[in-house]
Amino acid sequence: MILDILCPISRTPYIRMTFFDRNLVSKGRDEEDELSDSYFLTICLNPVLQKTIVLPCFKKNEVNRSNEYYLDAAGKGIITSRVLVQLDESVIHLTQAGGRNRELFLDMAAENKIPVRWVDSGSEIRFCYTLLDMEMNGTTEIVEEAAPVDPDTGERVYKIFSELLSDCHTVIISGTKAAGFSEGLYPQMVKDAKEAGKIVIADYREDDLVNSLPACPDVIKPNYSEFIRTFFREYQTINNENPGVIKQKIKEKILWFYRNYKTRVILTNSDKPVYYSEDGEMKEITPEMVVPLNTTGCGDAFTAGFAVEYRITGNMTLAVRKGLECAKKNALTKRPGRLIG
Repeated sequence: MILDILCPISRTPYIRMTFFDRNLVSKGRDEEDELSDSYFLTICLNPVLQKTIVLPCFKKNEVNRSNEYYLDAAGKGIITSRVLVQLDESVIHLTQAGGRNRELFLDMAAENKIPVRWVDSGSEIRFCYTLLDMEMNGTTEIVEEAAPVDPDTGERVYKIFSELLSDCHTVIISGTKAAGFSEGLYPQMVKDAKEAGKIVIADYREDDLVNSLPACPDVIKPNYSEFIRTFFREYQTINNENPGVIKQKIKEKILWFYRNYKTRVILTNSDKPVYYSEDGEMKEITPEMVVPLNTTGCGDAFTAGFAVEYRITGNMTLAVRKGLECAKKNALTKRPGRLIG
């Protein structure tokens, strides 16, 4: 069921804009050149500061010292946006931000030439950590859960979304929302974007995704395990079934989505085949095998590459191949959301 969101603003909302030059924050819309062209609108309501720590060899239960480490603005939407910028695409990112880490996050996004619209949520931007084991080519992620946002944060985010919607050509919504947002926010955004004639790519899972389907997003892109958890609640059982049986159930579900919602599905699954729907069929492409340096953000790099090609051609196979190309390049760098190391 789609839940309509009413957005009465009882007081002046605390809304900011971050562009390449932080001095542009105080300028009006006519002076913000980045809004003049049609753009990708990326949305992620769970921002992150991502610390990547490179270890020659990760040793459990011992002190591990590193001389190589990086800090990046992250979260699924920022990583997707960073790759879009590297693909020479115009993008605006919409998010919430709060606490002492906010200015650092916004400065880093600006350094990456990512224009950011944000509202003060009262929720401290969290840290997440990636440990790279160079000996084993292993990637270990440690994820902090975000604190709940202020109660009216969703209303203010939705207000900015409505302002940005008219001038964008594609809406990409990525990731799980921080606690405190309405369960109807993502479905309403999808509904509004489709009614405005925009391409909509939904890269999230579970109830948010299920409740967005009646609005008919163009493409949904959970990964394989997220798809199982979302649409086969008995996933503990299905994962123990014959692989051929599981694949057939996935195929039936993917094709059902297209028949009923005209929604295409992409399922990435690490180095295993990507399943996707095209022309009333389920197709698959096996990624090229590489020795990764860092797999963090590969799915988001895929989303960016896919979105660029899909917008141009509307061809799922070409778009999936472009997505895999970007994911591969991301995997061969040590920092998330980069196509060149």
